[in-house]
Amino acid sequence: MKAPTLTVFANFRINDEERFIRMKDSFMSFCDISAQKWIINVRGVHKLNTIFFLREHLGEKLSPHILESSRGWFYDSRQLIDEIKTDFVMIWIEDHISLRDAASYTDILEEMAKSGSDYLNYTWWFFGQARKVYDRIEKKEYQFIDTFELDKHKQENLDFIGRRPFLISLPSIFSKELFLKIIKKDDPKLRRWPKETPFDFEKDGCDFHWLPIKMAIAKEELFASIDDDQGVSGYSLQSRGLYPIRVKRSQSRRRDKNMIVKLFSKMLPVNIQRYIIRLSYHI
Repeated sequence: MKAPTLTVFANFRINDEERFIRMKDSFMSFCDISAQKWIINVRGVHKLNTIFFLREHLGEKLSPHILESSRGWFYDSRQLIDEIKTDFVMIWIEDHISLRDAASYTDILEEMAKSGSDYLNYTWWFFGQARKVYDRIEKKEYQFIDTFELDKHKQENLDFIGRRPFLISLPSIFSKELFLKIIKKDDPKLRRWPKETPFDFEKDGCDFHWLPIKMAIAKEELFASIDDDQGVSGYSLQSRGLYPIRVKRSQSRRRDKNMIVKLFSKMLPVNIQRYIIRLSYHI
């Protein structure tokens, strides 16, 4: 069996000095991963600085872009996907840091290929709670991962601290087929997030129409968030004292541009408010 191939893909906004520093730290933590290509689209005021930094370290492996159309994250990302020729695609999120050496990912990719797995979330470990979500599902065990098919029946057994876990999370490794299926499809039809953000790529615990998925879960923590605890006390690298706190985490990552819609909707019932706000994300 030939070694599986990997593309690292990112379409992120580097809009201030702190995020630029975090992007560099994130990159250096896993830059030796055995990826054949890095397809990187950068938005924001530090886009050229980011491209120059990545070119210096990646050379010809880098395919750099600075697309930022008015049609949003999905549209711009679709302009890049014809370049993907590898077996797997890793979506790089610039504020997560790798805690393992590059060889760990080579081993994981080989076992994903061997098992026919389509998806592995490489971060949000939460001190092992991410594995416990799947404790009640029978799995096939490999040296570095466990695998199973998640279907609509099995997902009823999933629970993460009293809430339904996401079926698909953005910072993950995907088979090329699953990555392209998600990126090409406008799902949900009514956006949950503003069109300039990538968050509708993720599928929540009620998006059953994406099942079944052949999933893999790592046996140890691979990456961790720099500053986001996600409700698990002490989880992030900053909370653990493993990353410097230069600025406080923003209270909100959402940037609602259409404030008139938001104010007007306040006069309406809550369910209508939500509908109008989500509709505004298409504008």
